[in-house]
Amino acid sequence: MTAVMANGNWDPALSRLLVSLEEVRQELPSSEEEFGFLSGLLQSRELNALVQVHNKILSNGKDEKFHPILSNAMQVALEVLDVVSPRITMLGECKEIFYLLQKPHMQGLLCAHDAIAQKDYFPRLPEIPLEVDEDEETIKIVQLVKSNEPLSGAQTVEPIVGATIKTDEETGKIVIARIMHGGAADRSGLIHVGDEVCEVNGINVEGKTPNDVLKILQSSEGTITFKLVPADGKMNLRESKVRVRAHFDYAAIDDPYIPCKEAGLDFKKGDILHIVSQDDAYW
Repeated sequence: MTAVMANGNWDPALSRLLVSLEEVRQELPSSEEEFGFLSGLLQSRELNALVQVHNKILSNGKDEKFHPILSNAMQVALEVLDVVSPRITMLGECKEIFYLLQKPHMQGLLCAHDAIAQKDYFPRLPEIPLEVDEDEETIKIVQLVKSNEPLSGAQTVEPIVGATIKTDEETGKIVIARIMHGGAADRSGLIHVGDEVCEVNGINVEGKTPNDVLKILQSSEGTITFKLVPADGKMNLRESKVRVRAHFDYAAIDDPYIPCKEAGLDFKKGDILHIVSQDDAYW
């Protein structure tokens, strides 16, 4: 124990635990076997290494930001392979690391590390435009990655990346009518029911119909940028806690009253349904 604790690299917390264990050894109800196991565990190099890694993460993460040390880990791995390959017949450690670095999972991990370190993300989001008129009302600019979510529907309600739009009867403006639970808009947390759509990909939608907006979305590739006027009072909205049990089977494709069959939710008799909105008279 003395030799181990004399090591300057030993974690002081483990050393204190070991000293305390020795001090209360006679008072412990445990057997010599149990004491030996605990003492050996506290002196193990594996535990010491884990504690050092834990402390290093805590110290580096105080500012809540982690930065990769290298951005070319894959290149370093290839250089290591060149160095150890002549020695694999002489040293078992060289042979082990030689085969480890060639495993597909390890190379995939290193490639992913380098992509993140170099911020080589896909898709690349364009810069958010900063030019905003001073007299313009409060707006928000939201960018979503276009997915394979449905983009077809009725004339007055069109799904857009997990949301539907409609023409407001009073103002004639295009507004968000519904957020599809679990869709891209819902996951972003940035688009809300009642938000007014001003622009889509830089195209002003004033005077346009939902069908016109749908055509813009269908022709878009990659990311879609929305310029929105936030809805009033959306912070007071609370998710419905109503849950019901279905007493019949339902298939949206067979429902003549649903404006967008792709947005419908099929269910079976006995399913528990969580009602997130009761605004629709036919919910």
